[in-house]
This record gives sequence, structure tokens and C-alpha cells, in this order.
Amino acid sequence: MKFSINQQDLQKSLSYCQGVIEKRSTLPILSNVLLDVSNGKLKITATDLDIIFIQQISNIEILEEGKTTTSSSIMYDIVRKFSSGKKINFSNQSENKLQLESERSVFNLNCINASEFPLTDENFNENEFIIKSKELLKLLNKCKISISNDETRHYLTGIFFHQTQIEDKIFLTAAATDSHRMSISKIRLKNKIEFEPVILPKKQYFSYVLFLRILMVM
Repeated sequence: MKFSINQQDLQKSLSYCQGVIEKRSTLPILSNVLLDVSNGKLKITATDLDIIFIQQISNIEILEEGKTTTSSSIMYDIVRKFSSGKKINFSNQSENKLQLESERSVFNLNCINASEFPLTDENFNENEFIIKSKELLKLLNKCKISISNDETRHYLTGIFFHQTQIEDKIFLTAAATDSHRMSISKIRLKNKIEFEPVILPKKQYFSYVLFLRILMVM
């Protein structure tokens, strides 16, 4: 694997990953991001097994395709210290070493084989729909006050997302309750969507909010 990428593009993508990566995971692979260079793009993937973040960056120069995984936090700390807009060169020195080079600085990072990275075979395009980040953040914030802290009833420790219909109007509805109070918020959708009801756990709620705030700032 050998490619070059703009510092700003990579830093932005890695900043998203920080809200997903499990900081104290017992599985070392979950502290890593998957870098997959193919078809003229770099695909960056991060997961904690509950949330998975995937972003494709097309503005890169590819000399050799390939994929590997390396520490998300270490690479992020290195990349953000490079000057904005500079080119960063990546190359695999061996199966377990990834080299970063920019501005006369060279770093060698430990790698774990990409075959060990989880969830790479999942189809995440099913039941896909688009919603503005500002609207989704508003939906989450209006329900957070009623999320339960009772871990013995895990189904109450999150926000329930489902699709509702009133006459000819379609809504994405969020609801939360701790059995004493309930919060419900709705966003009107233009069209009916294929969407199975889900409960977003409290842990994932905070990751989503952080991610959405980063999106709005950037």
C-alpha cells in the first residue's frame, strides 16, 4: 500500500473516528482504523462493534493499492501536528509497519492485519435514508432528558427511533422514557422510508451527538 493524501482531508476524517473508537477496549483491533486504498479512493473505517463509521476520500494519489489497520489516536495526534494543507505520504514497510512521511518528518506505526478488522462484510446500504445533521441533533437533544439510568432495564436506557404516520404525513419519531417521564420528538419526512425501529443506547447517543456537532462545525 502506497499513497499520498492532503493533511486537512485526513485530519477531518480521523477526528470523526475519535468519537467512535473504544478508548479502553480489551480488543486491540478496535483501537485501530481500517485504511483501504482501492478503486482510486481511500476508505477509512472505525468501529466499537455498536457504531461503525465509514468515509471515502477520493482526493488522493495512489501508487499501490492495499489495506491495513493502525492506531486511530496515535495517527490522529501525528496528522494534526503537520501543517495544514501539506501532503502526507503513506507506505507499508512490512505487514506490521506503516510509514508516514511529511515535512521531513518520518513516523513508523504498528499495524494489525486488515483481515482481523470486524464488520467489513456488512451491507450498510440497506434501509438507507438521508436526514440533515442539524435536524437529527435536535431530535436527539429533545429526548435525552428522559433516558433511564437503570441498567437492569436496558430497553429504557436509550432512544427509540421509529417511523410514524398521521394521515398522509410521515415522521421519523424519537421517544425515551425512564418510566416516570417520557419525551417524544418528531421530524417530518418527505417520503415513506424503509426503516426498521431501533433503540439507540445511551452510550451511542453521546457518540452520535459528538459526531453531529463536529459535522456542523466543519
